[in-house]
Amino acid sequence: MKPELSVTTVIAFMGVDGSGKSTLIKGIKKKLKKKYQSIKYIHLRPYLFLTDKSTINKNPHNQKKIKSQFESFLKILFWLFMYKIFFFIKFKKKNQLIIFDRYAHDLLVDKKRYRFNLTKKLTKYILSFFPTPNLWIILTAPINKIEKRKKELSTSELKRQVKSYINFAKSKKNSLIVNTGKNIQSCISLIISKINFNISR
Repeated sequence: MKPELSVTTVIAFMGVDGSGKSTLIKGIKKKLKKKYQSIKYIHLRPYLFLTDKSTINKNPHNQKKIKSQFESFLKILFWLFMYKIFFFIKFKKKNQLIIFDRYAHDLLVDKKRYRFNLTKKLTKYILSFFPTPNLWIILTAPINKIEKRKKELSTSELKRQVKSYINFAKSKKNSLIVNTGKNIQSCISLIISKINFNISR
């Protein structure tokens, strides 16, 4: 019999491609499927009708056209609307885990991926109105291991993004930095322990 958890738990995985997000999410869903009545996976943001219909661009940094500042402003406001609606509906349910594979705050680290063109200051301000996950999980690993898993970025850009994600984690109280260069099962156990700790508080 599943325990009756009184709250919805939201966790957000952040990290460069190749840092191990998909592998860890798959492992966590398997380990926790008996604990939660439902586990919902969202890639980056909720979609219309609250169904995740996102498609992953396998080479997002090859996109040449950058959106105008006005288009970028409309984009982030639309995201804000969708996040707010999603959280409003989902938080009425109990005993569920919502897992985000990337989150809106990814805009601060990798503007080119999203062809985003607002200043960091304005982006940060708008992001402050977004719902906050219960736990940020920031993934890192040795650069050579990340490049072996997925060679998408230049080494210098990869290092910059890894550093940006770590700095982001340090700016959040409810964050966990996980080195996926170590044993994956140990990483999964560490994350689950942190999730359980957050629930018990």
